[in-house]
Amino acid sequence: MSKPYHPPLAIGDRTYTFPHLEPFRMAVGCRNAGKDLQVHIRFTTHCFTTKYDADIHPAGEPVIRDSGGRPRTFCPIRYYLSERLPALILALNHPKATVMQTAEERNWLHSVTVDDPAGKYHIFFELRRAAPELRHLQDLNLVVESAYPQGAMLRTPAVRGSMGFVVLCGKVYKGEPIATRR
Repeated sequence: MSKPYHPPLAIGDRTYTFPHLEPFRMAVGCRNAGKDLQVHIRFTTHCFTTKYDADIHPAGEPVIRDSGGRPRTFCPIRYYLSERLPALILALNHPKATVMQTAEERNWLHSVTVDDPAGKYHIFFELRRAAPELRHLQDLNLVVESAYPQGAMLRTPAVRGSMGFVVLCGKVYKGEPIATRR
């Protein structure tokens, strides 16, 4: 059995596991690329953690380090919503699915409305062409950098414009300029 991408996390008398956040691939049929693009998808710890604050971090709970070594705190709401992430990412593989370019122009945003907790659920991801040594396995890498519900402390993210997800994949694959509709 292989080691899980995100190891189990013991908090109190409960152990949280993350099989739903194991990396996977999806094929995106892209006319612009002239082929089905193999997109490798993975999820960061920001999908189930929140910003660390020593003053409110629950006593006895582990500090979770992100890929940059920064401290984070487990968030049960983000964990609960993270169980939907693979299906929400797979749903982007549709000709009418659109994503928004963030104001920083580094990440992309896909927002959906969820019932529990009621409101917007924001999914931030980065999409890049795969490294040359991996192109026999995949064409693109999609990293879900963060995902969280909009709430009192988290406002609507600033965006520049939107683009179809499949179109975006083709442009990134071909190295074409990305101009979003504003």
